[in-house]
Order: sequence, then structure tokens, then C-alpha cells
Amino acid sequence: MSTLIKQPPSLYNLVISHYLVSALAFVALAVMVLFSSDTLQGHYFHPKLLAITHTAALGWGTLVIFGACYQLLPVILETELFSYKLGWTSFALFVVGLVLLVCAFWVFDPGLCMQAGSLFLLSGISLFSLNTFITARKVKRQNIYQEFIITACIWLIATAVLGVMMVFNFQHPFLQQDHLQFLKLHAHMGIGGWFLMLIIGVSAKLVPMFLVSTQQKSSYLHYSYYLLNAALILFLLDTYFNGINFKTYFIAALAFASVVFWLAYIFYCFKSRMRKTVDVPIWHTLLSFFLLATAMVIIPFIIYYQLAGNPLSIQSTQLYGTMIFMGWISSLILGQSFKTLPFIAWVKHYQHLTGKTATPMPADLYNKNWLKWQFVFFCVFLICIYSGLLFRSPILIQTGLICFSLTALVYIANLLLIIFHKPDSKYGTL
Repeated sequence: MSTLIKQPPSLYNLVISHYLVSALAFVALAVMVLFSSDTLQGHYFHPKLLAITHTAALGWGTLVIFGACYQLLPVILETELFSYKLGWTSFALFVVGLVLLVCAFWVFDPGLCMQAGSLFLLSGISLFSLNTFITARKVKRQNIYQEFIITACIWLIATAVLGVMMVFNFQHPFLQQDHLQFLKLHAHMGIGGWFLMLIIGVSAKLVPMFLVSTQQKSSYLHYSYYLLNAALILFLLDTYFNGINFKTYFIAALAFASVVFWLAYIFYCFKSRMRKTVDVPIWHTLLSFFLLATAMVIIPFIIYYQLAGNPLSIQSTQLYGTMIFMGWISSLILGQSFKTLPFIAWVKHYQHLTGKTATPMPADLYNKNWLKWQFVFFCVFLICIYSGLLFRSPILIQTGLICFSLTALVYIANLLLIIFHKPDSKYGTL
């Protein structure tokens, strides 16, 4: 982690700004779904559900990933970040675009506000990707982590470009296929190409680091990389020209195999760990892997119901979507935030005291009891929301969403504890 410690002080403000706005988006997401719980049981192409999905994917998921990348790229790629000014510009454009787009989706006004929001978002994403590309070019020794990160950024740009096209298509129709067909492409480019691709690459480096693993099956990561890209490319081409068909089963199997190889890599890291105690952030991370695997199992049912023209395809798609954004991605962020942010706060406050006097550990900068309650609330949310969606129970869904809101409140409270941490005078002022 020495590369990270050498980063300039401006890194801290850039990273915490991303984490803080992402946490606010998480709270906003919890409030939105709590008061729009009926949309979770309706069709996925619903204005409020589009607003909720983009708040989750962009505000909650992507924004915190941007912040984490600014912190972790120097560690993963073993080089300095190209430009912090570019990071700030990307952040400003992205946040403005997010607010405009979500508001426009909520009231479904496909006019200037939605169009401007999509363009601001594309600009912010492009600058982040440019920053990442130039940083990666400085790396002398290529590695699989770099390939995952660079490819994820390419998929993110492609997802954003298609999103802009879809937004402008509302008022000026020019796309040749049905809008729902492009929505499937847009969603899976984002889920598989951006989120999954990046998470595999980053977690493959960080999980063995946090667990102090002695055994890593790096070849599994190469298999995962090529299988996932093959699945995405085949899905885009085949679905665009033919729609969902029997070949989609084979494509889904490729994606599933990619995830299996990644999880097998994680399993060997966990099995060979030297750090035997597993803390709450790691439990959150392991839970996220289980939720992703469960979501992948739902895909064949979605394909079957769509081919059969069964209305259950909508219900299974909703279950899949909530498991991806409110389950897998949320659980991963809820855990890894307390592995990454405390460290950069520790560097800011205590780096200069290293070797001179006793200092607290990064884990001492947040409230561990609050983190345990966060995990409990989140687990209750999972049990209630998925039981409610399966059995069509509004009471269970509402109970789950209340727990989701409590999770968000505890999360942001603990995050603020780290951000506004004041060094104790007992550690000295050397």
C-alpha cells in the first residue's frame, strides 16, 4: 500500500467527495423505493423505476466506484494517478448529469432536462475513463487487473453512449429496433461490462491483500476475462438481430462460467488466507458474491418465461434487477467502503506519526457496533424483500424497504464518522 501513501493531500478530498455524494444517493434511493414500493411489482419500464434504477446504478454504485478507483488505481497499477483536476471535473459533470437525469425520469419528461443530463453524464464518464486510460499507459508491466479495469471503462463508455441515444430517441425516433430491446442491451452492458468487469478486476487484487492469501489461481482470472467479454459481445449481437432466443441460454452459460472462475479464484484466496478472523466488511463482501451467484441462477428462468410469453418474465426480471443493484452491488459497497475509506483517512491523520508513536488502526476510525447493525438490517432487508417479491406480499416488501432505509442511515452515519474524524491528542502532534 506504499504507493497509496505517497499520493498528494488532494486525493483525500477527491475520494471522500465521491463517497459522500454516493452515500447521499444511497439514502435518496432508500427513500425513493420506500415510497414507491408498488413499482417493484410492476413492469421494469416504468418512469419511477427508471429513476430508481439509475440512482442505484449511477449515484450509489458508479460514483463510489469512481472514488474508490482514484484511491486504488495507484495500488493496483503501481503508478500515480494521471490528473486529480480531471477527476474533479469528471465528478462535477457526473453529479449534475445524475440529478438532471433522475429528476427527468421521475416525472418522465424526455425533453431538454433528460437530454442534458445524459450528455453531462457521458462527459463525466469519458473524463474518468480518459484519466484511467492515461494512468494505465504509464504502467511498465501489464497485468490482468489492468485489462479488467481498462475493458470495464470501455464498456462503461459504450453503455453511456447507448443511453444517450435512447434518451434522444424518445423525442426524435431513429433507432431501428424496439426501445425495450435496446434497454436490455443497455442494462447488460452496464451490469456485465462495467460493474462485473471492474469488480472482478479490483476484487482480484484487493481480496487476497485484505485476507493475506498465500494461494492465488491467477489463470482463473484470464478464463473469467475472456468468457465474460465473449458472452457480452455475443449477447449484444444476437439479441440485437434476433431478440431473446434459445441461443441466449448458451450465452448465459458463458457468463455464468466466467463468474464461476472468478468465485473459484476468491475461494482459493479465502481458503489460503493467513488472516483467519473474518470481519464484518469481509462478510458483506462474501454475501455480495452469494447474491451475484443467485442472480445468475435466475437468468435461465427469465429466458424461459420470455420465450414462452409468460407474464412471470416481468416478475423474475424485477427479482433479478433488485438482486443485482440492491443486493450484490449494495452489499459489496457496504463492506468495502469500510476497508478502503478508513485507510485513506488514516493516511491523512496519522501517516506522519508512523514509527514515532502509537497510532490507531484504520478500523478504529468507524463504529464497529454500527457496522454490525448495518449488516443485520441489510440481511433482514434481503430476507423480507425477496420473500415479498416471490410471494407478492406488500407487507414483507415494505418491511424489507424499511430495513433498507435503516441500512442507508447507519451507513452514512458511520461514513461521516470517518470523514469528520479528529485525531485524539493522546497520539501526539509530531
